[in-house]
Amino acid sequence: MGIGKGLSERFAQEGANIALVDLLEQQGSLEAWASELKETYGVKTWTFYADLTDADGPEGVYEQVTRHVGEVHTLVNNAGICWFGTFSEMPSDRMERMILLNCIAYAKLSRLFLPAMIDRDEGVILNVSSVSAFQPVPKMAIYAATKAFTQSLTEAVRCELPLGSKVTVSTLNPPFTRTSLIGDAGVPLDFVPLLTSFMDVSEVTRGGLLALKRGKVRYVPGLFNKFMYLYLVKFAPATVLGALTWVLCNRLTDLVPDPVVKLYNIIRKQGGEDYV
Repeated sequence: MGIGKGLSERFAQEGANIALVDLLEQQGSLEAWASELKETYGVKTWTFYADLTDADGPEGVYEQVTRHVGEVHTLVNNAGICWFGTFSEMPSDRMERMILLNCIAYAKLSRLFLPAMIDRDEGVILNVSSVSAFQPVPKMAIYAATKAFTQSLTEAVRCELPLGSKVTVSTLNPPFTRTSLIGDAGVPLDFVPLLTSFMDVSEVTRGGLLALKRGKVRYVPGLFNKFMYLYLVKFAPATVLGALTWVLCNRLTDLVPDPVVKLYNIIRKQGGEDYV
């Protein structure tokens, strides 16, 4: 739907054949997208359906893809879910599914596809992570923790590759991006990170693919986000970082008086946007 759809088009533009995976309930939209990629870019497409939170979901995807497609050059782990709210109020089933999808599925699929890449000395694993991987995020505690898991795993696996290996293992670390994940997670539109670093899928995927082709270990889109999450978070004193995190992980309505929020809304509406 969001970043996954954008990345699949970027790869198709490069002439790559695409194997697309989604939930069975998304079959209609996935088949339509596969046909569009095929007709527009002249590439081959395959569609597969699985729930990656099932105990054997990743293994089923690996078996289907390798049987019907054959050798896979690039694996993109992109599926993910989020939830907004305090940890103490988080539904336990949502927490479990998030860990299974955002962590276990990524790890399993990477483990399944990586050995053949190492044997061929060619291949790519791109794990779609987040800027949330670089520090704790109150109100999105489990989501940020799963992305920290993915970040650490990716960088460790990259270091385990044979010396001089031509295999690339990298992360794409977007900020909040205009996708259905935000609405599904219940993230309020006046959540401060949305207002400071919201980006479009096209912006994220354009730079993400370029960074991947250059073999970058991680890619954070946008100069503000690079400074914020790769430098400030890393070098700021713990007390400063804690205060900054508190400010950034609140809603605008929690930080400023209501009249100011109403004025802000009026200005955004005049610009064609309504966030709060």
